[in-house]
Amino acid sequence: MSTALAIALVLFVFALVVFVIDLLIPSGGILLAITGLLCIASVVFAFRHSQTSGMWMLMATLGLIPVMLFILIYVWPKTPVGRRMIVQPERAGEFVWSDAAESDPAELIGAVGVAETEFLPRGSVRIGERSFEAISEVGLIEAGQQVKITRLDVGRLVVIPVRKPSESDRPMSDGTSLDKPSSDLGLDSLD
Repeated sequence: MSTALAIALVLFVFALVVFVIDLLIPSGGILLAITGLLCIASVVFAFRHSQTSGMWMLMATLGLIPVMLFILIYVWPKTPVGRRMIVQPERAGEFVWSDAAESDPAELIGAVGVAETEFLPRGSVRIGERSFEAISEVGLIEAGQQVKITRLDVGRLVVIPVRKPSESDRPMSDGTSLDKPSSDLGLDSLD
């Protein structure tokens, strides 16, 4: 066995080892890139030995890609590291609220209530005499703040904070000639 072929086989084995390590240690794709570079280097060294060895190594590397993708997509999420890295969505079976009620949850869209808890992004909102579980559409909402129900999503109310208009909400052009129609300013129409 020549030196080039031995180096090609060692690089190929290292590529497999680095790939397995990447499954166990999240690296943000760095170890996958190193795996790819090692595979390319193994093919180059195999071609330095002979054309036939290079073609076999190239076919082995290309045949390994679908196997690696299968492992990444189907096997890795079932490993302990994969289960910790991938957040499983929490499904709501039904519309959820604290007090049992017999009304249609869609009737609550547009209603204004008070946040009973902080929304990070989930919390509890009180509308009238009932408490409902809800999700914030905009992020953090402090307890005690008024919120408006905008929609239903996955069986939960989605809320946004209600803000009272303030002096700073007025347009900068308020009270100037920019707010007047062109006819009041004596200008001709553009038509």
